[in-house]
Amino acid sequence: MTNQDIENKIAFIIEHQAQFAVDIQALREAQAVDSAFMRESYQTLTGAVTTIISLVGRLAEAQERTDANVAELAQALARTDATVAELAERVNVFIDVVERYISRNGKEGSEGRT
Repeated sequence: MTNQDIENKIAFIIEHQAQFAVDIQALREAQAVDSAFMRESYQTLTGAVTTIISLVGRLAEAQERTDANVAELAQALARTDATVAELAERVNVFIDVVERYISRNGKEGSEGRT
């Protein structure tokens, strides 16, 4: 191998070493950008998850209030049903009294005319 061949090989190795150094630097820069993006994405995702957890908690509380309101309404409806049933019974008694009164007066009126 001649000196020229050795110098050519050394030059080739130096060129490739320089290209490797440039490539490694570009990869480091790309990795730094990617790392920053990942940090921002992680922070955004963490914030979104925290917001969702808060909203789900508030939704659960609202559902508990709704359940309590529905239970109160059910109790009020039961009381209303009982009151309506009681009133219906009283109206029926009143109707019976009125019908007896009308029946008696009708008979007395008929008997008085004959």
